[in-house]
Parts: sequence; structure tokens; C-alpha cells
Amino acid sequence: MAGLDDLFSMIFRAVEVKPDYVADRCLVVRSGRDACSACFDACPHDAVRITDAVEIDAVDCTGCGLCIRACPSEALADPPRLQPGPALRCSKVAGDAPSVRCLAQLSGPDIVRLAGSADAVTLARGVCAGCTVGGADVPAVVARSSADANALLAQHGRQLLVNVQEVARLDAPVAHEHVSRRSLLGGGVRRAMHGVADAVAPLEAWLPGEAVSEREVPAPPEAGRRYRVIAAAEPEPTALVPWRLPRVADGCILCPACTRACPTGALRRDLSGPQGALMLTPDLCVGCDACVPACPVNVMSMDGDVTWSELSGGEEEAFRAGPERLGTGALAR
Repeated sequence: MAGLDDLFSMIFRAVEVKPDYVADRCLVVRSGRDACSACFDACPHDAVRITDAVEIDAVDCTGCGLCIRACPSEALADPPRLQPGPALRCSKVAGDAPSVRCLAQLSGPDIVRLAGSADAVTLARGVCAGCTVGGADVPAVVARSSADANALLAQHGRQLLVNVQEVARLDAPVAHEHVSRRSLLGGGVRRAMHGVADAVAPLEAWLPGEAVSEREVPAPPEAGRRYRVIAAAEPEPTALVPWRLPRVADGCILCPACTRACPTGALRRDLSGPQGALMLTPDLCVGCDACVPACPVNVMSMDGDVTWSELSGGEEEAFRAGPERLGTGALAR
């Protein structure tokens, strides 16, 4: 029967756990197979193959999420289904607490959503080294996601304790509160319901929902969730936010190299004027750094000092050529 079990396992994995792949956002597709190997390097089960695009073997893929977390341009995606709660376990940990296949599936915004209004969450994992779902790198990936969650929550003046435990079992915490008949008649349940609503209300702006956008290029899903967490804090315009953006120094020749390399449409050239400009839409940028090595004159760099007014202000000029550039051919298409 072991062979039959293996067959069922392969069929289940083939239809359930392979992440979505958006080729237009893949650096390999945009800049060549040598441009990126992050997903290949991260996969512990040899399920990833890089040719002219990224190919993921639906049978060998375990759905651990390590490739998703490693992808710098959000070309891979499969956000876990989560509800706010104090504890979460991986599929290798027994118990009745809510679970995901692997804790590596969790991004920073995912952990924010899981925490809700709480100050602490528990993440339970099995032995990652040699795991048939994840791998030895899972704890480090979870640590990075936890740090990202705290960077986002810092915008709200909050700090989250993410307690990652290697355990064999994790059960959901038991609620000890009891509503008596007297408190029920006295409106205790109504007050309790209002209290829950007040605690959960700030989550409304953080939870993933249908994106409402009229622009041609929507924000990548993970970047969109990060943006909503930051926006919900209503930062001051001059406040620094956890985001990275490209900076363009003097010497830009307005060639199309960076715009062709950009996987999200955050960069575009405006050639409508006599000198031309390089335009940047900050909230479309995922900080993948693809534009930096693509620049033939080495004037692109990434910067982590980004203010809320810059991130939320819409498209802006990253560089505009001076009159001396007119007629040099630098704007050639």
C-alpha cells in the first residue's frame, strides 16, 4: 500500500501546492537566465528548474514557500489562508491549533495579520533539517519575516513578540472566559461583542481584499499588503517607512535598460518633452534591485531612507535630463 499512498501524495501535491508564477515579473524572463537564481537556490527539494523562465515541478514541489520568500520580484506567490489568532503550527506539528504547510509561507504582512491586535504570537515548527516539506533554511526565513512584521508594526507604535518553538504538538489556547446567565441578561455579551469589534477594527485596513485600482499596472500582491499595513498607521509625511526605492545620480543617459529590467512597471521613460525624464511609481517598486545591475552607466542605487510622502505621493520624477542632453541620442528608443 505504500506505493498507492505515494501516488495519492503526488496527485495531491500536483493540484494543491505549486505556487503561482507570473512570468512578466520574473527577472529571468526580463533579463536572462543569469539574472536571478534565488528560487532555484532556495528550493530544498530540487523542484525548480531555470531555462528561459522558471519551471516548478508540480510533483516534487512540497508547497513550503521557500522559493516565494526568496523571489525578489514577487514572480512567485501563494499567500496562506490565515485568520487572526495567537498560535500557528506547521504541518509537521501535531495538535488542533490552526496550521499551514510550512512556516516559510509566512511573509511579514502575514504575521501582522495573524497577530491581529495581540502583542505576541506562537509559531510552532517541527525539525526543519531534513524535513520533507520545508528545509534547514526555514528558521532563518521565519526570523526575517518576523523582523519585517515588526518593522511594519513599528509604524503603529507596536512591537510583536514572535515566539518560534520547535515542538511536537501545539493545541489552540483554551478560552477561559465564562459568560454567566446574569451577565447575559445584563448585556455582558453585547459589551463583549463590542470589545471584540473594537479590537479587530484596526485590522480592516490591513487584511487582503479586492484591489481597487484604475491604473494599468496594479501593485504586486505582497507589496500591496505591505503598503496597506503602513497606510493604516497614517504616518506623518516626513516619517521614514520600511520601503526601498531606486535613486538615480547624474550621468543617466535615459536609455531603456532599467525600465526593461523592472519587473513591476515601477520605472518608465517619459519622452514627451525635449529632454525626457525617468519616472518612478514608488508603491509599485518591490526593491528587487534589478535596475541597479542593468544600468550601463552605473548611476542607479537603492535607498532605504524613504518617507511616507514619497511612498504615497504617486508617480514622480526620478531623473530629468538637462538641456545639454538634447540631440545627443541618449533618448533613443
